[in-house]
Amino acid sequence: MGAVLALVLAACSPGDRPADELAADVAPTAVVDSVIPMDVALARFREGLIEPAALRGGAASRDELVERIVRALEAGDTAAFEALAVNRAEFAWLYFPDAPIARPPYELPPSLAWFRLQEGNRKGVFRALRDFGGRELGYQGYRCAEAAVQEGVNRLWTGCLVSLTNGPAGAASVPLFESILERGGRFAVLSYGNDF
Repeated sequence: MGAVLALVLAACSPGDRPADELAADVAPTAVVDSVIPMDVALARFREGLIEPAALRGGAASRDELVERIVRALEAGDTAAFEALAVNRAEFAWLYFPDAPIARPPYELPPSLAWFRLQEGNRKGVFRALRDFGGRELGYQGYRCAEAAVQEGVNRLWTGCLVSLTNGPAGAASVPLFESILERGGRFAVLSYGNDF
């Protein structure tokens, strides 16, 4: 702000100082370091959270997790969706530190990453409930990408399609969620993002 004010005052006041002298006077004050180091941003995001030793919710297998998602959808049980997903503490301590978004060239602040994930999750659950909720879906199974994406000790399962015989348009394979986090023998939904 000081740099802008100096430029305005210099431009409005009479004088015959060359523009390069004005620039030289203003340049040092124009540098503002507003970037918060990642370790500081992560420490702030973790404030008030208890470090989990492992994934708390979710399921003991990927098969069980997907079946529970389908049951929650059939029952229209919104609370069940939350219990099957990574929570804020798990995101802060178990997922985010090894995620590519935490490192260059992205270096997304954890609070922003969490906000974006939660927004996507809300939209995904709403879409799934709108299109498939409250009815017997005829769950037949699912398939995901053949190999998981390894991020440190975490494994992410993506590209999952759930086969249903009783969807709105009959039999179909649909992406009810975007990714599953596997860690230490536990599985939880990382993202309910979907597009149908």
